[in-house]
Order: sequence, then C-alpha cells, then structure tokens
Amino acid sequence: MRCPKCGSDENGRFCSKCGAEVRKKSGGVGGARCSKCGKGLEPKAMFCAECGEPTGHRPAKGATAYLPWVLSGLALVAFAIALTMFIQGQTAVRVGDMPPTGALPVAERVNPDGTPVTSAPAAGPGGVDLGSMSPRQAADRLFDRVMREDEAGNEAQAQQFATMAIQAYGMLPPAEIDLDARFHLGLLNLVLDDPDAADQEADLMLAVDSQHLLAFALKARSAGLRGDTAAQQAAYTMFLDALPAGLTAGNPEYAMHDNMLESEAVRAREATGRN
Repeated sequence: MRCPKCGSDENGRFCSKCGAEVRKKSGGVGGARCSKCGKGLEPKAMFCAECGEPTGHRPAKGATAYLPWVLSGLALVAFAIALTMFIQGQTAVRVGDMPPTGALPVAERVNPDGTPVTSAPAAGPGGVDLGSMSPRQAADRLFDRVMREDEAGNEAQAQQFATMAIQAYGMLPPAEIDLDARFHLGLLNLVLDDPDAADQEADLMLAVDSQHLLAFALKARSAGLRGDTAAQQAAYTMFLDALPAGLTAGNPEYAMHDNMLESEAVRAREATGRN
C-alpha cells in the first residue's frame, strides 16, 4: 500500500519513512484477524503487519517446485519402456549358444585339461515367450545379454546393457536379491570397470556365507582390475582353501556357475603356485 504523504510502499498501518497513517484499522466484520494481537489481516498475508505473528497461510508452490519429481518419474518410465522393448524384442530364452544364467563368457571357460573353450555348443531347441517372464527372470536375461556382448568384444553394448541390468536388479524386492543376484551385480560392475562396487557385492555375499566361492572369485577379479596383486593372491588363496568343502555344499548358484568355478580354480592355482 502506498503512503498518502510520502508515496513509499508500505505494508503496515503506519509509514516507516514519515510515520503517516497508511491505512485505517482493518478487519471489519467477517475479516480475518491476527490470533495474537487481534488486528485485521490483509488477504493471503503470511504474517501480521502489526506484530509479525505468522498467520498460517502459505503461498501455492510454483510448477518448478515439482520439476525434480517430474524428471525422476519420466526417467523411470523411460527405463521401464526400454526394458519392455528389449524383452519383447527377443524371441527365445537361452538358446544353445547362450551360457546358463550367470555363466562367464565362452572365452573364460576351460576344458577338463585346462585348455580354453574356443567355441560355443550347438544351438538347442526353441525357447519361451519373454513377455511372460518375471522381473527377476528379465533381469537375469539382461545379465546374460551383457555376458554375450562382453564375450563378443562389444564393449559399448555390454556396458549399455550392464547399466540396464543393474537398474533391473535394483527394482527387485529385497527378498529376491539372493547370493546369485549379488554375484550377477558384481560381474556387471566389473563390466562397467567399477571394481569397488563389485567388491562391495562380494562383501555382502561373505556376510551371508563367509566361505562363498563366488564371492572370493569376485574379490580376486576386483583386485586384479585394480592392479592389486597381493589382494588378488589373498582372495585366490581363500578361494582354494574353501574349494573342497564348497564343491560338496550343494549351493544352487555353484551348479549354475560350475564353468566359472573350474576356470577360477585354474586361475587361482596359477596365481598362488598351488597344485
């Protein structure tokens, strides 16, 4: 409100510049009044102009206040669409040339005599409709795709799908993040050249099973990616120490990753000089 004497803009009853009365006592019949001093309140005022008491009125939020939430929602929708398109774009699950869920690429597998496997097995019979897969199955399917791309030397594709796979596992309920899923996440982080994240997944596995072979394998690979030879040898030593009991433990993830366990045993013996 403008002071009638000096023309300055004022909010109170009296002008702060010249002391002239800017407005008469307000708050006529039906008008809102201050809960502290009883003076009339301007419409939508947040504080009393007489005593400064908060009125409880809050201005409406602008559209920009909701922008972060909108962007987060759009990103989640975009990821869900991309994941759906990927799943629907496939025609079969784990045909013969695809390693079982969680297996390492063909180049990292070995024959019983220790020589590398250089060719994939022959293609098997047809698969199932991926549109009927559960979220966990879809995440595992993405993991398999990462391993295939990594095997083929398609680094950009492998890393792209690795990011999607990590997001897919992150959307699962905590009860579905078992030791096998932790191992998958560790390998995915190694594809993304993040040994620290892979090491954290290994530690989470060891918190559940202190002698888990796949966790030791992850720690050895993480140390190797960092160039820490001492830590790698220590992890492989623990792997070899736990190997005899682990092979008879009957862990389902060991059966799914038997090829890796064989190749890791060869690596461990070479790294430690043990037979």
